[in-house]
Amino acid sequence: MPRSLNLTPSRRVVLSTASLFTVAVLAIAGAGVVRAHDRVTLEVDGVSVPVTTWNGTTAGVLAAAGVEVGPHDLVQPEMHADLSDGDTVVVRTAHPYQVAVDGASHTVWSTAGSAEAILGDAAVLGGQVVLAADRSAERSAPIPLVDSARRVPLTVAGKISQITAAPGRDVRQVLADAGVEVSPIDRVKVGVEKGTMTIRVAKVQRGTVVEKAPVAFTEESKTSDSMFEGEKQVTTVGKAGTTATTVWHETVDGKETVRAVVATTTETAPVKQVVETGTKEATAKALVEAGIDPKATLEEKTEEDGTVSVRYRAALGTLSSAEEIRAATGGTPAAAESNNGQTPTAPTPAPQAAGDYSGSDPKAIAKGMVAARGWSDSEFQCLVVLWQRESGWNPYAENPSSGAYGIPQSLPGSKMASAGDDWRTNPATQITWGLGYIAGRYGTPCAALGHSDSVGWY
Repeated sequence: MPRSLNLTPSRRVVLSTASLFTVAVLAIAGAGVVRAHDRVTLEVDGVSVPVTTWNGTTAGVLAAAGVEVGPHDLVQPEMHADLSDGDTVVVRTAHPYQVAVDGASHTVWSTAGSAEAILGDAAVLGGQVVLAADRSAERSAPIPLVDSARRVPLTVAGKISQITAAPGRDVRQVLADAGVEVSPIDRVKVGVEKGTMTIRVAKVQRGTVVEKAPVAFTEESKTSDSMFEGEKQVTTVGKAGTTATTVWHETVDGKETVRAVVATTTETAPVKQVVETGTKEATAKALVEAGIDPKATLEEKTEEDGTVSVRYRAALGTLSSAEEIRAATGGTPAAAESNNGQTPTAPTPAPQAAGDYSGSDPKAIAKGMVAARGWSDSEFQCLVVLWQRESGWNPYAENPSSGAYGIPQSLPGSKMASAGDDWRTNPATQITWGLGYIAGRYGTPCAALGHSDSVGWY
């Protein structure tokens, strides 16, 4: 509940002109020629006028002058006091002010004429008393800060200094005189701390800000018959999305006090992460056909995109010998259909060199072409083993039995003409054709090597 005080006088003028008192005095004087009267001085908020009355009390003087007083106004002498000729009646008008005492709102009635005096009057309430300099109930005129010039402690956004306050200037004028910038929405409060009047300015900012936040991606699991059991690979890397939230907020000295969400939009949608797990049985034969050593085990690896995969990684021949591979797969260099459609009854004899080659290193040429196809270094190593077995990487190698020719042992050699007319002598032409043949028939060099290890040809 608001509280009220009636305290010390001020010099605020509440009567519009002194002529009202003069008219009243003349009227009283004219009507009282037949009885004794007293002449007294009436002072209302600093304005004095003579009053002649035939009712020798304070109340009579006020009634004669037409002055009404409120319950909180200060009147001296008291209303029923007897007056003598030459006495003075003083009236001080009280005004209501809103103050905060330890954070709780109270209404204080005071006749004081400055913020300093009002706070002094409110001190009887106890606690920490603060007067909001921008608001005082039922009072439009600013309140002067002090009655006399003095130094006042000032705190702005937590920083303390001292400024000079001149009499008759309200708190915002005092701040302007000191060069302190205060916006219309800043909160200015005058209080008393340890018996000393202080000014506090809290800097207020209002407006909208856009806050961005990540949106987590989801993960989907799929099965793949192209991977072996136990293998796992992220095939689509997940990516977080982004939302933009527009927020209206108010901050006081940098601390948020009011917050309201205006709108939220999705700037980028999250990308779902897809993880595939293998279902193909990891038999020795299946591993060899995929170009993987039959002794290979599952290995974890952090990929370039940061995801972790689990795969059989050991290239064919890196852990097992040719004999071990044949034993693991149950294969021997048995008869099978050759490239020319004939069915040999025995393993093809090794090719023989038709001449010495002294040009560019065919392996170096092949390495670049393998990389250009997107194959890994492991695939290149499989190719090295395969063509070393077939031709020793000699562009002139020719099989005297079958007629297979060149580095890839094309059967017949003229097939390589599709890659270039110089197929007989140019290793680049032969390699181009050979890689195309491997890609079309086996998919990768390691798969071709696995087939060769299993049956003795590719």
